[in-house]
Amino acid sequence: MEPESLRTDDCIDNVVRFYSDMVYRLAFSQMRNKSDTDDIFQEGFLRYINKHPHFESEEHRKAWLIRVTINCTKKILNSTFEYNSD
Repeated sequence: MEPESLRTDDCIDNVVRFYSDMVYRLAFSQMRNKSDTDDIFQEGFLRYINKHPHFESEEHRKAWLIRVTINCTKKILNSTFEYNSD
């Protein structure tokens, strides 16, 4: 599937299918465990589904998904750190 086709066919299934590998790899590179990676993957795409943002370009959509994935990893890492420091 070409990125250009996502602009005209903004089907959530196609977006998830196209970006799932990137999101999963990014989350796993930060978390290093499958359980947290799966949670981040799910949370990132749930945010996409719930907000259904409009993007001017496919690069913008990709950047948004990267940023959401990073923010989700930080959220989990911070909550783990706070839990362990008590």
